[in-house]
Amino acid sequence: MTPASDLFHRALAALSCGDIDRAEQLTRELLGQDSSSAEAWAILANIYKESGHFERAIGPAMRATELEPDNIQHLNNLGFLYLLLGRWEKGKECYARAAAMPEAPPTIYVNYAWALIELGQEEAATQQLRRAQELSLESRVSKMVQEDPRYQKLVPILEALT
Repeated sequence: MTPASDLFHRALAALSCGDIDRAEQLTRELLGQDSSSAEAWAILANIYKESGHFERAIGPAMRATELEPDNIQHLNNLGFLYLLLGRWEKGKECYARAAAMPEAPPTIYVNYAWALIELGQEEAATQQLRRAQELSLESRVSKMVQEDPRYQKLVPILEALT
């Protein structure tokens, strides 16, 4: 295992154990060795997100997306941060890009629908929610939307689709 790989795995382990300070220290050390590591930037964004510092997480999430523009997970992370901050148009842009990628998972479409409904685009939101249902077991999408209060505005659309 290379020193950078070791740092990466230790940072992930610290983050998964909830040791945010240690995870950030290790990630910054990793970025000091390789500032072009999209995964390290993504970890740093997740550290800030988990700490509730959504605004601070945007920069590292953008950097990860710039380094790997075709990585759907990076787009999802950045888009979700925008949604958490109520930046619906920016979130919509991220999810439009992600939804255009092959094999986008249902969550991409649900979050895309969230951005669209917040922008008052109910018909487009309905299309994205329908797509999420097509790609998943219907009960999984329904459960996700109904259990997460952030998706509250999507519940009537979901009920109309079923």
